Amino acid sequence: MNNFFLILITIISLNSFSQDFSIYPRLPDDKVKLPYVHESMRLNEFQILSRTVRMMDMMYATIVPGYIHFKAKEMTTGYVLLGLRSASYISLSAVYLSSKSRGDKTIDIFNSNKPEQQIVINDNWSVETSDIIVGTAIAVIISTYLYDWIHGKYMLEKKQEMIRYKYSVKLKIEENKLSFNNTQPYSLGLALTLNF
Repeated sequence: MNNFFLILITIISLNSFSQDFSIYPRLPDDKVKLPYVHESMRLNEFQILSRTVRMMDMMYATIVPGYIHFKAKEMTTGYVLLGLRSASYISLSAVYLSSKSRGDKTIDIFNSNKPEQQIVINDNWSVETSDIIVGTAIAVIISTYLYDWIHGKYMLEKKQEMIRYKYSVKLKIEENKLSFNNTQPYSLGLALTLNF
């Protein structure tokens, strides 16, 4: 029975192909069709207009901190998120390595009752410093990921709207100039009208 499922999975995997899960419509000549580019548009603006945030970017953002902000050309915010999440990973590693060096088991890291590693709130309740570090690090990792995803997508869409607005106004002004220049010039003349 196990061999049957193995053969079935092998046949399906050989006859199928994988692709990114896409919600957005994609035309067949998407990469070949050259878009109209205004002569005053900079490369940076063109790159922002051609970028979208997709489902695969959500996975990339879990691995690369600040990925969505880097994609939206928000470098300062991206580097801040990269630094915060890197510091969280380093602190998690430090807690793990210090507990291993003391000889604690991995599962017992949060259950050690050594008084020198505890912060006593009152006689009945105490918190270990490693628990505070781990909790803070996990909270920072999750919050920076959500901030990167939500705020980065917002910033990319905001920049795209501003660029589209800027060039649509320019195009409208140029169209008005062209339509004004194409009209026949006014000339003086005399007209005679007869009514009966």
